[in-house]
Amino acid sequence: MKKILSTVISFILVFSVSCSQAEEIFDEDFTTEYGVDLGGITFRWGTAWPQQLIPNEGFSIMGDKMRARYREVESELNCKIEIVTWADGVGSLPAEVASGFQTLDLLDGHVYAAGLPLYRAGILLPVESVPNMNGYDEKFGPLRFRQYGIFDGVLYGIYQYAWDFPPEFACAMSFNKDMLTIFGVTSPYELQENGTWDWEHFKSLLYSIQDAAVDAGYESTFAPAVSLDLAKDALGFMFVNGCQVIEKSANGDYYFGLDNESGIEALEFLQGIYNEKLYRGGNADMFIRENAAIMMGESYYSTHYTESNGYLPGSDIIYGFMNYPHGPHGDETCVSSFVHRVRRMNWIIGFSGNSIDDIGTVINRLFDPIDDNGGWKGSLERNIFFDSRDFENYKFMVENINYRHDADLGDSASSLMDDAFTKAISGSKAPAEAFNSIRTAVNEAIAQNVNWVFEDIIQ
Repeated sequence: MKKILSTVISFILVFSVSCSQAEEIFDEDFTTEYGVDLGGITFRWGTAWPQQLIPNEGFSIMGDKMRARYREVESELNCKIEIVTWADGVGSLPAEVASGFQTLDLLDGHVYAAGLPLYRAGILLPVESVPNMNGYDEKFGPLRFRQYGIFDGVLYGIYQYAWDFPPEFACAMSFNKDMLTIFGVTSPYELQENGTWDWEHFKSLLYSIQDAAVDAGYESTFAPAVSLDLAKDALGFMFVNGCQVIEKSANGDYYFGLDNESGIEALEFLQGIYNEKLYRGGNADMFIRENAAIMMGESYYSTHYTESNGYLPGSDIIYGFMNYPHGPHGDETCVSSFVHRVRRMNWIIGFSGNSIDDIGTVINRLFDPIDDNGGWKGSLERNIFFDSRDFENYKFMVENINYRHDADLGDSASSLMDDAFTKAISGSKAPAEAFNSIRTAVNEAIAQNVNWVFEDIIQ
C-alpha cells in the first residue's frame, strides 16, 4: 500500500513520550443526534500538554478538526469545554476536592504521576461506574492495551483516541524494505508467512545483511540491527519466548515470571548477536541514515509523523513493521510488544462538582473518533504504513499486548532489572548472574505490591 504523505503532513501531532483475539471494531453510530441539554455546564479537562489538545487555529488539519469537535460538542450538548493547563501529576486536586471547589472532570497524565497517586487518594472513578458511556468501548482503547490503567483489578484509565492517535507500545521492529531488496536477502515478511520467523532464521538474516553490507562497501559503523533500548528488547525477546513478567502459581501466588530458562535464553541470544556485531544500541537517526537495516524500539517511531529526524513517516525510507521473531519456547502467537508506565491516559475525577451522568455524556461524545472512516486504524492503514501486512502486524500486537508491571514493581526493582538486562546483553554480566542480582528485589516488590494480573480479570 502506497503511503500518501500529502494527507498526513499535518494530520498527527507528535507527543513523546507488548497470544490472539478477534479484531475489535468501532461500534458507535457517528451520526447520532444526541439531543441532550446539559444546561451550560463547564467540562474541565486538565493537561500538561494543552497545545496538543487545543492547538492554534491553522496549526494542522487534525488540529483544526479537534477544535471543530469542541465546538460541535458544546453546541450539541449545551456545555462549555475548558482545557486547563495542569502539571503532569496530582497538583492541587486533593486540596480542591477537600475544599469542595469545582475542579477537573478529566485529567490527562501519566500513570505514575497522575493515575496511581489519584487512585490511592480515592479521587478517581472506575470507568464502569460512569453512566452514559461504555468505558470498555474500543474508542477508549483495547482493554489489554489499557492494563496500566487498571488498579487492583479495576479499570480506571481511558486512552486518548479522540484525536486518532494510534496506541504506542515498546518492542516493535521496523526494517528498511529497499535496502533488503537491494541486498538480495530474505524479507522478514517471507519468514513470517512461511512460519520461520524465529530466532534461528532471524540470526541467519542478520548474517546475510552483514555480508551484503560488506560487499556493498558500507562503512564499519553499519550494523544489521540497531536497538533503541537494550533493556526493553530483553523483555520483548523474553515475551516471544513464552515469558510474562509476573506469573501465577497453582497455589494462587504471584512470582517473577522471567527468572527461568526461557528468560536466560533470551539474554543469551541477544548477547550472542551483540557480541557478533549483528546488533547494537543506538538511536532512530542511525536507521534513517541507513547505518542499519533493522530498528527495534518504540512503535511511535513508525506510526507518528514529523518532519524532524527520528520518525519514519517523515523520512524517505520505505519501511516494514513487524513483531519480534519468536524463540524456542514461544511461537507465532506470542508478541514482543508491551505497555509501560511512561504512557498517558485520561483519568475521570469523582469530585469535580459536575454530575457523574453529565461527565459520562460529555466524554462519550468527546472521544468519538474524528475520522469516521475507521479512526486511528483507518488512518494508519491508509496514510502511514506502506503495506497491509504492517497494519495487520501492528493490530495483532496492540490487541495481544504484554504488560511490564513497572508501576507495580516500583522504580527500584524496575531500574535494577533494566540495568541487569542491559549489562547481560552488552556482555558485562552473564545472563544467569543478571537474574541472581535482581531476584530478591523483584520478588520482594511482587510480594508487596502485586495482587492481580490481567489473566485474573479475563477469568
